[in-house]
Amino acid sequence: MMFRTPIMLIMASLLALNIPIQGSASPLATYSANYSANYSAEFNGLKIKATNRIEELSPGQYRETFAARNILGKIDEEALFSLSEDHQIIPQQYSRKQSIMGVAREENQLFDWPNALLRYTKKGQSSEIPIIVGTLDITTHKLQLRRDLQAGAAIFSYPVISRKKLKQYTYEIVGAEVLETARGQLNTVKMQRVTAGEKRQTTIWFASDWDYMIVKLMRIEDGESYFMDLIDGEINNRPVVPLKIVTE
Repeated sequence: MMFRTPIMLIMASLLALNIPIQGSASPLATYSANYSANYSAEFNGLKIKATNRIEELSPGQYRETFAARNILGKIDEEALFSLSEDHQIIPQQYSRKQSIMGVAREENQLFDWPNALLRYTKKGQSSEIPIIVGTLDITTHKLQLRRDLQAGAAIFSYPVISRKKLKQYTYEIVGAEVLETARGQLNTVKMQRVTAGEKRQTTIWFASDWDYMIVKLMRIEDGESYFMDLIDGEINNRPVVPLKIVTE
């Protein structure tokens, strides 16, 4: 269970990542075709390695994959989505497979937009969940959050399907911060998820010079802390680079 908790948190956060070339992308640019990023995480001394990739399958159609591994097991996710003409993310399909300490599980989500339904399958059992326009899954809502940051939005609130329920996920900007990372110093925007009545705090740092990629995540709940940090990343074979240090 200690393995499952941080891994699920990574997946809720990492599948929002896309690292463009510094200074090259406009606020409403499409995703880059060749991208990868590596992350490290730790929860109560348990270390985890994760890799996130995104690729363009055809014009406006994308696939994002995520893999997390440690000595106790593995988790693999795949998300398919498209972009609307006004650059809103439209989730199409999401799948998750895990094998932890020999126990395998799998779930699938299929968005049926013409009928405003999410078709959810787990353990061979299927169900249908009504959805509304703009509904996102646990992965694509952070992709939309990043795009809204790029566009200079002031409100960050999204209907999200989580554990077969439609919930509202809301974030607020805390401020700007120069963050020390494994790649060096990066300009970031610090944000927190608004969780009224919940005994948890989730804080995310987005790299403002790199189209608001996630470079750090921290979660505190019931006195326990979980951290996730960028190790390295590249896009079209060009690595993420830190701020230039000016010396006099």
